[in-house]
Amino acid sequence: MVDHSSANDRDRDRERPTASPWPVLIAIGLAGSEVGIVVDLFPVAVGGLVLFAASVAGILAESDHVTDPLPVAMGFGAVFALGGGMLYALGTDTVAPAAVDGLTGLTTRGLAIAIAGIVTVVGTVIVHYRRRYHR
Repeated sequence: MVDHSSANDRDRDRERPTASPWPVLIAIGLAGSEVGIVVDLFPVAVGGLVLFAASVAGILAESDHVTDPLPVAMGFGAVFALGGGMLYALGTDTVAPAAVDGLTGLTTRGLAIAIAGIVTVVGTVIVHYRRRYHR
């Protein structure tokens, strides 16, 4: 058999790490956020969602799907803040459709998701600032 790969392909394969920490961090973040939201543990939910958003952004950057992970993390933060804000509004009866009458705990769960979004957005702004002005 003939090897049709070039020396550059072989060198690039050797430079890549064989194992990435991101899948484990995504799993921990997703599990932590789910446990925190379902059991209504505020700090666990916030930490899990922030870890999940940062890990997804990290894995996308590592696999060269995006050049900069900060906009991805910022997008996750915005979605979390908006979604959490909507759940909070439903929980406090600011918005009261008939479909959510039997649901309980939306206030604290929505607040945890919204705070996680805000923490993620603020964290990305801080990282962007440090990258840009503190080199």
